[in-house]
Amino acid sequence: MTTAVVDSPDNEQAQAWWFLDTLVVEHRCAPEMDTVVLEMTLPVGSAPPLHVHDDLDDTWYILEGQMVVRCGDEELVVGAGHWVSMPRGVPHTFRVVGQRRARILLVHDNASFRDLIRALSTPATERVVPSHPMFPPMDELARIAASHDLRPIGPPMSAEDSDTVLANAS
Repeated sequence: MTTAVVDSPDNEQAQAWWFLDTLVVEHRCAPEMDTVVLEMTLPVGSAPPLHVHDDLDDTWYILEGQMVVRCGDEELVVGAGHWVSMPRGVPHTFRVVGQRRARILLVHDNASFRDLIRALSTPATERVVPSHPMFPPMDELARIAASHDLRPIGPPMSAEDSDTVLANAS
């Protein structure tokens, strides 16, 4: 491998999807690399179900916004400039809190999560959070997620739970 790939915010070749209630942009990497880099924009209140990845370390850098993160028994408040690294096999979830959306840059060592996004998404016609989020029925979502190394094991983090974590962090 001798070719560098430089991706810019204006790159029209980068694929973008509306995934549930988020906007996801896949950043291109050099040929033959296993690394997958996804930029996600998440609205306030966005929260995935408590879930486990058996073969993926879930890692991301927060570009904007604030989130409450639960990984195993640990609960943290994180914001712009924080790197979040949750090891495979550990149950985790999060909730976007505050008054503004969050933007995160996911860096993964395999394509399982990207492939889940492709399976459940529609191409984004503009680079904004979808105005009409699309959530498949929970049993279908769980079935498709399980086929892409995401095993839902509990409900999303509630607003009450994230408010408690925020209050205790003050």
